[in-house]
Amino acid sequence: MRDLPDLLFHELDLRQTLENNLQRARQEVDGIPEKQFLQASDDELTAHVFSKCEAVPLELHEDRMEMETEESQVDVRHHFDRAVFDRSRPALIPAVNVRVTIPFTGDAVLWKCQPSTFGLNPPRANVLSGRGDQSGEIELLQSRPADNVSGDELKREIDNMLSSIRSYLENSKRDVDAHNHKLHTHIQQCVAQRRARLGTHSQIASVLNIPLKRKPGSPDFSPLPVKRRLVKPLPAASNRPPEPGIRDEDYTHILKVIRHEGRTFEATPRTFAVHDEEELRDIIVAHLNGHFEGDATGETFRRHGKTDIRIEDQNRAAFVAECKVWRGPKELTKAVDQLLSYLTWRDCKAALIFFNKDVAGFTGIQQKIPEALSQHPNCVRALNSDQAGEWRYKFRSAEDEQRHVIVHVFLFNLFVSGVETEE
Repeated sequence: MRDLPDLLFHELDLRQTLENNLQRARQEVDGIPEKQFLQASDDELTAHVFSKCEAVPLELHEDRMEMETEESQVDVRHHFDRAVFDRSRPALIPAVNVRVTIPFTGDAVLWKCQPSTFGLNPPRANVLSGRGDQSGEIELLQSRPADNVSGDELKREIDNMLSSIRSYLENSKRDVDAHNHKLHTHIQQCVAQRRARLGTHSQIASVLNIPLKRKPGSPDFSPLPVKRRLVKPLPAASNRPPEPGIRDEDYTHILKVIRHEGRTFEATPRTFAVHDEEELRDIIVAHLNGHFEGDATGETFRRHGKTDIRIEDQNRAAFVAECKVWRGPKELTKAVDQLLSYLTWRDCKAALIFFNKDVAGFTGIQQKIPEALSQHPNCVRALNSDQAGEWRYKFRSAEDEQRHVIVHVFLFNLFVSGVETEE
């Protein structure tokens, strides 16, 4: 155990670090291959570069704090309240070491960066690497002679250390949030400037009427993918095994993509009502694959059968959904059973997507859905949903009553009088 942990928020200047990130963003914009750049919209380019350069503020998860104690020795030759014969040599006596570890998420480099508001005595802690550069633990260390250990004193010391760290984190987050707002505008400007430069190049080529030479070995180009990182939350403090999942923010974005597609279907129902549920699912899957690094696949085998849509991250299911054509409340109950049967211990968020193609009374269907969901034997309670035609419920797992699953239900109206549908 180290006697003197590292100084936090001290080694680098946060302002300069964030300024360097603006330069990196410009390099990212300029580094996109020309044809790929021209195929993408300004919004796509901005979102793509922002997702790569966004600074993620540090967040300390004190509810998952853990402590270890161990016997050791401490050198008291410089403790002048101790009777030491020779202070030129180590004077070791029995001691108690206390090690407190606290998980964090965010860009680990920010622990080294001094924010614009700071004190003269920054906190100390060891930053322990995690499974990447956006998670890990910090380690607080305290050592006391075994004959003079006071629990109250140790608690005060640790509380003071945490208070100082919290203050620095707040100051750091203010700087990072301001930077990210500036970063987005900066990337938009860089995209516009490069597009203007490429326009000038195009004018030159047009005037000279000579084909531009293609560089040897240059690749074929496809539309620029805009990827969001699926950041997993830390496991809840519990004696149960950890359950990987996805953040609420990512779940919300997944649902937003599905909502956008469903409302597109509703806006032009004659175009989409002729498709069966598999074809409608495939359209949604294609758009989900444009947003997430994990693959969204259709009709993939799981534990007890097939599921219509799943998003995977590092070979683990992060999201599962079922697509169905509306055929009545009984079929809704069966769909819930089917979805819960797919879910393994790795899944905690899911969705049911219903398409009404055959019933003229859409309002009547909307009234039946919450009643059918609330009467399901695995239903725990209704959750808030602020979107019309959508419901969110908490269900008990089909295999473990102690574990809960969030299911978001969509209902999209594709009914068009006189249009024949295929099933």
